[in-house]
Amino acid sequence: MGLQRREAETLQTKQRDSNLRQKRSGEKRSEREGREKERNGRDIREGKSSSASNGNQVRWLQSHIRVRVVSEKLSRRLYLMKGKVVDVVGPTTCDIMMDDGSELVQGVEQDMLETVLPWTNGRVLVLYGKHKGVYGHLIEKNSEEETGLVEDADTKDMIRVKYDQIAEYVGDPELLGY
Repeated sequence: MGLQRREAETLQTKQRDSNLRQKRSGEKRSEREGREKERNGRDIREGKSSSASNGNQVRWLQSHIRVRVVSEKLSRRLYLMKGKVVDVVGPTTCDIMMDDGSELVQGVEQDMLETVLPWTNGRVLVLYGKHKGVYGHLIEKNSEEETGLVEDADTKDMIRVKYDQIAEYVGDPELLGY
């Protein structure tokens, strides 16, 4: 009789442990799904793709622009550090030389980065959109609308573009034909 009782208790313990594991994994899954929904909602509001494999993803990487690491996935140590794109090795992949000169980081995905804006009158390059490829100077910033006024170095025209569309250009303007 004592043996059957112990077996029943063991079976109950195993079921309880199994239920706890399922509950925990369900909670983790719910947390993960919640974070993913939040991130996707934010990406949609910001005009970003929710999937790197999506063909509609805006491709803005360009050599000789400054970027900031905005993903801890790459490295916690590099998180929020700035660097220069030294080579674009794929449609959404690049190599970056960190500003402190400490290292060359290879194979960085564009979704781990954001563009860096220069000070007013700094050199910028329009990365995508109607004015893609325009090189000029950032005349003013409008933080409320998150737009910048750029003077085209070639035509001297003034164009207004979103912050996300421009980045500080740190290369030789001759590389762009200026």
